[in-house]
This record gives sequence, C-alpha cells and structure tokens, in this order.
Amino acid sequence: MPSTVVRKFYLLQATRSVGFVSPIFTLFLLRDLSFTVVGTLSALSAAIVVLGEVPTGYVGDRLGRRTSIGLSIGLKALSLLGFVFVRSAAGYAVLYVPWALGLTFASGSIDAWLYDTLSERLDAGEFTRIRGRGEAVMAWSSVVTAVGGGALYGFDPAWPFLASAGLNLLGLVALASLPKNRAYRDDEGDTRNAAETFGVLRRAVSRPSLRSFALYAGLFFAVLSASMTYVQPVAESLLETAIPGHLPVGLSLGLLYASFSGVTAVASQRAGLLEDRLGTRRLLIVVPALTSGVLVLPRLTLIAALPMFVAQRASRALLLPVVNGRVSEAVADAGRATAVSAVSMLVRLYKLPLAIGAGVVADALGETTAVAALGGIFLIVAAVSTVGRPLRLVATDGSRVS
Repeated sequence: MPSTVVRKFYLLQATRSVGFVSPIFTLFLLRDLSFTVVGTLSALSAAIVVLGEVPTGYVGDRLGRRTSIGLSIGLKALSLLGFVFVRSAAGYAVLYVPWALGLTFASGSIDAWLYDTLSERLDAGEFTRIRGRGEAVMAWSSVVTAVGGGALYGFDPAWPFLASAGLNLLGLVALASLPKNRAYRDDEGDTRNAAETFGVLRRAVSRPSLRSFALYAGLFFAVLSASMTYVQPVAESLLETAIPGHLPVGLSLGLLYASFSGVTAVASQRAGLLEDRLGTRRLLIVVPALTSGVLVLPRLTLIAALPMFVAQRASRALLLPVVNGRVSEAVADAGRATAVSAVSMLVRLYKLPLAIGAGVVADALGETTAVAALGGIFLIVAAVSTVGRPLRLVATDGSRVS
C-alpha cells in the first residue's frame, strides 16, 4: 500500500489532467486556423519552452519545487480560461505563452521533488514505478474527463476549457499537502548560485553517455509530440469514413480519447516492470522504433490510425518515467530539476522545425502524410546514429551500462 506522501502525489497528478480539452483542442483551433498556423503555434510554444525550460528549472532548484509547481498550475489555468474569449491567431499566440511557461515550471520540478522525497523518506529506486503510477493516475483521470469534455464541447466549445481550468486549480489544494524537500525546509532554499547550479548540469551533460541518451530520447518525444497534433483531424476522418456512426463528433472523440487514456494508464503502471525485464537500453531502442514504424501505416490505410493512436500514448507513457529517472539518477540533487528541464528543452528544440514542417506538409498533402513523414524522420536518424554510435546509458554512479 502506498505511503501517505505517495497518495498525495497521486492526488496532485489527478488534477493535472487536461482531459476535458485534449479530445477537442486541435478541432477547436481549426475552426479559425489552418494546419500551417496550428503548427506554427505549436512551434511558438516549443520556442518559449526552449527559452524558459532551464531558467524555470533553476527556479525550482533555487526557490523550491512546490513553488515552481504552484506557478505552473496558475499559469496553465490562466491560459485555459483565456481560450474562452479568444478567436484569432494573434490571441491564441498570446495564450500559448503562459501555457508553455506553465509546462516548463512543472517539467523538472515534479520529477525532482518526487526523486528527492523518495530518497529522504522511502527508496529512490522506486522512482520509475511510482512516477509511472502517477502518470497512470493522471491518465485514469483523463478517462473520465475526456468523455465529459467531448460532451461539453457539443453544448458549447468554451465549456471544456472552463472545466479544465477548475480541475487544474484544485491542484493547489493537493500541492499544499505535499511536504517540502529537506533542502528547502525552514526557508533555507538552495544556496548555490546560478553559475554553480548550471555547473552541475554542464558536468553531467559533458558525459557522452548522458548526452547521447538525452539527444536520442529528446528526438523521439519531439516526434511523438508533433504527431499528436494530428490525432483529432485523423480521428475525425476515421469516424466519418472507416467507422461511421451517429454520435456527435465531440462526444465520439471524447470516448476515443478516454480509451487512449486507459491505454496510457496501463502502460504507465507497467513502466518499471518492463524496464526490469527488458533492460533500459533495449526498451529505448525497441519501443521508439516500433512506434515510429506505426506512424507510417495510416498513410497506407486509414484504419491503421487506431493502432497508431494506441502506440503514441503507450510509448510515451512507458518511456517518460524511465528517461526522467535515468536523468535524475545521473545528476546531483541540487541541480536535478534543472537537468530534467534541460532534457525537456531538447524535446521542444527538436519540435520547432518538426511542427512547422509537418503543418506545411499537412496543408499540402494531408494529415496522414505529415504523420508518416515524422515517423520516417525518426527511423532514419535513429538508424544512422545507432549504427554510427550505439546508444549508451548511465548508471547511478555515472558508469556506462548496456
């Protein structure tokens, strides 16, 4: 049975779900925008994350992880509320700023808080298992909220955003119940200055094993993120042709996303088990290769979009706890949030050209062609880089492992 602090962490994860808006978000934007503009907005978000990821990770290390998570909750709720009132590309661009900053404030701090808390109170070796179950809790929350969001969209496209903002703000209550890490009790904070903290990060990434690991994982997560932009239009085409029905589009997408979230929950819960059985290196080679191959299939037959949707969610859910756990192990506690943020920054850096390029391809040749191109890019780059320099990993002591 999980400890009290772990249960509180799971409660926080449940409120971080954006299931109310995830089934309809791209369709909401496509009411007013083209694929190219949607891709450009996605690239804008990635650019903001690139600029803000490491500095906000430093804030998490300097002022405390709970403070950073609280800022994330507030910024994301502000952005969600803004979508109720905006209907222009310029307005959407403004709203992407607090959303992207909200992502950066949480990306390193949640993992750093959890890793340090487990080190202090339980066992840091449980990180992948507990982090994976936390992702599963968020996914199960999305199962319920996705159906609700799809139904609400049928009444008024703004309602899912109001519901999602309310759920996210409940996270402040859960956050207040979480304990501070030892280094931040009694308002001590991290005594390192910015140069010292970034020095920890620089020494970590100077190791070829961690650097190649982060570059490889970052590219895969970027391909996944860019490809997920097209889930809703591809799913809409699938529902209208290959799987005809009579339900409203919003509700149909809500039910579809609820099933995706269920798959994500199961995959997240199995992350630690699969890492133990297959080994980290094998997991990080096989899962991205298979997933990228599946991204190509809907270009050949639309019904193949169903296994593609499953593979997108399951692979991210499986690998995210594993990757963040490896990075957390490799970096000293004072710079842990900064290091995890740096990996997240790499994902967005890769995503900048991928999102814009995929948007142009989608407008010219269709959504399935854009998704297939993304999968092909990863397969080619991974094959060339793996042949030239096999993927290397780091153990907790910094040594290489297979």
